[in-house]
Amino acid sequence: MIQPALLNLLPDKIEADQSRRNALAAAMTALQPISALLLEAGVSFPDMMRLVRRAYVDEAAARQRATGSRPTISRIAASTGMSRPDVSEALTTPPIPSTANDLSPRAGDRILAGWKSDPDFLLLDGTPRPLSYLDSSPNFSDLVKRHGPDIPPRAMLKELLGSGHLDEISDDKFLPSKSSSFVSETRNEGIQNFGPKMNALGSTLMRNILGDAEDNLFEALSGLSSVSPESAPRIARELARRCKTFSQAIDRYLIDQQQLEPISNAVHQHSIGVIVAVIERTPEKDLPKRKRIKK
Repeated sequence: MIQPALLNLLPDKIEADQSRRNALAAAMTALQPISALLLEAGVSFPDMMRLVRRAYVDEAAARQRATGSRPTISRIAASTGMSRPDVSEALTTPPIPSTANDLSPRAGDRILAGWKSDPDFLLLDGTPRPLSYLDSSPNFSDLVKRHGPDIPPRAMLKELLGSGHLDEISDDKFLPSKSSSFVSETRNEGIQNFGPKMNALGSTLMRNILGDAEDNLFEALSGLSSVSPESAPRIARELARRCKTFSQAIDRYLIDQQQLEPISNAVHQHSIGVIVAVIERTPEKDLPKRKRIKK
């Protein structure tokens, strides 16, 4: 039986729990494009978690400084739910490794590295030996069991084929892909701009959540929830044209404002602008059926 003195606390607790669940649901949705970026770049889960841990610590410290307090490891631990050793490690460990050797390897990386270095899986000239899944010995299953024992061989073969790290050179014969890992300049620029754009939009959304309604910055999401595949390209082109025209007008306005702005020596300068983007979400397509791999 709940004590009467605790009954008055229940509404606040329920509201707080609901707020946390809502925040987690929002974060889950926001993390999807971030996860897609990291997976596409081959970033492992441990390396992503190192970023999350540092971001949590940095934000907690920034909130303490905003109240005029000096951030401490104990207070950061109290606000984040992390242990003090974890907070200390997050503050002293670079969130982004300076060399490739400091990155956490994925299971596929270990298997490909073993294929290219383990004498049992090399030809006499030192190049990787073509491997079948099971038929001959050594085979791909042997390779996975030796260099990635926690991953089922069939699942690893499908993943390496699907990610382009493996080529099927003949019927049931596989080799590491020789395709170049070169990233185009345009794609590399898009990756570099991903963070600033996401951060800018996220900052506005958080300001509107935390601030007073009368001080909110404008933000809106306009879209159609049901568009036929035939009409989508035409609508996207027209939206892109209108967005480009609007963006050019915004650029001209900001240039005019910059020329009118007096020179300031203030330490803290404001940054202000607009994000314009066309949004198109396509339904997930069925994966092409591959030839069944013998177990």
